[in-house]
Amino acid sequence: MAKKRKKPGTKLSRRNVLRGVAAGSVVTLGLPLFDYLFDDNGTAMADGGPIPRRFGVFFWGNGVIPERWIPSGTGPGYVLSEQLASLAPVKERVSVITGMNIRTGNERGHHAGTVGILSGSPMISQEPTGGAGYASTFSAPSIDQVVAAAIGGESFFPSIEYGVHDGAPGSEGTTLKYLSHNGPDNVNPPEYSPRALFDRVFGPDFTAPDETPEVDPRIGLRRSVLDVVLQDGADLRAALGRSDQIRLEQHLDGIRMLERRLQRLEEDTPPPFLDACMRPGEPTDPGGDLRERNRLMADIMALALACDRTRVFSNMFSGSVSNTRYPGTAGGHHSQTHDEGDPWSDVHAATLYIMECFSDMLVAFQDIPEAGETLLDHMAVLGSTDLSWDHSPNDYPILVGGGACGYLKTPGVHYRSSGENTSKVLLSVIRAAGVDAPEFGNGGGHVTESCTEIEA
Repeated sequence: MAKKRKKPGTKLSRRNVLRGVAAGSVVTLGLPLFDYLFDDNGTAMADGGPIPRRFGVFFWGNGVIPERWIPSGTGPGYVLSEQLASLAPVKERVSVITGMNIRTGNERGHHAGTVGILSGSPMISQEPTGGAGYASTFSAPSIDQVVAAAIGGESFFPSIEYGVHDGAPGSEGTTLKYLSHNGPDNVNPPEYSPRALFDRVFGPDFTAPDETPEVDPRIGLRRSVLDVVLQDGADLRAALGRSDQIRLEQHLDGIRMLERRLQRLEEDTPPPFLDACMRPGEPTDPGGDLRERNRLMADIMALALACDRTRVFSNMFSGSVSNTRYPGTAGGHHSQTHDEGDPWSDVHAATLYIMECFSDMLVAFQDIPEAGETLLDHMAVLGSTDLSWDHSPNDYPILVGGGACGYLKTPGVHYRSSGENTSKVLLSVIRAAGVDAPEFGNGGGHVTESCTEIEA
């Protein structure tokens, strides 16, 4: 535990700002969240405000081998299994949930599992592109967007989506290709380039605590133009049918989001910078090294969270039915889960590699100090995949990382369920993220009770 610094005599709050004038306009810059702005326990702001909670999703395709995945023992003293061994550096902040079942149907393994674990709702069947195969989309928003709708407005980006390997087919609807959904056929595509992610998060509109902001005089004009566009959209809505109204609203949502970002650039009191906030170095090109790509993305995202650029993210590490070729394996991941046969050495190696990358991401968050603890202590991270094994929705593999400011149990536990609804975990993690939700999911995925076994 870091030693507490003596509080200075000058009275400050988290809303204090540095003020100046540039090009005739008043500009402001939020101060960092210094240690003395937290209470004596480091659990809340000294002025009574809470430490911000963050939420993330890590998703990979093609499931696991249950007998090599499930830990031995339950509770906080569980022993990591062979496939989970790489989580040792963050084990104290990870709970493993096994034995739960997807209850939203299994019309098609990879499709139904993806929609079920990411939204707690049934999938919508569709005709595939070109008439061959199978296609689907989400019937409800994915869990990251449920959280973003509740807490995303507190930061510059309501949510940030990124990925590591873009290997999922694009002919089978949005389910396999995209993690983050606003609703049916309405997606938030992930960014797969570390450099593009860096430019988006830490581009010209970002100001580090030790930098002087530059005011763009065109911001006000852009906002006024958007105001006119939104009014025109409202006028048009009255003349449209129901289906077209839905399409128009989806379009206008993006415009409203842009308007909110511009508004934040003009606010007198922008969200506070946290004590570990800094502008990261520009990322190098990782080439085909997926683990290095994942590390670079995780480092960028850790500082994006530390600087309060966003509080919600998703990492589509590999998509459903992805044929990602992992180091030391003889074929694509999805093909090998069908064709390799016992002892499934390539499939096993793929899972080991994926878990190493999940661990790398959590370590990046754990390495960020915050209020005498770490960023990982102040967030909830859901990790899961599109099925258990052999297209089964049962005994689903679920990981929950982080402490969520004391909401989640630390040390983490292994909870072995006897067939409960996976949506109970989803309700737990959205509550851990600070969403006051009495229920979650639809159809067979609807629950009103959470997974209290992982809650503190």
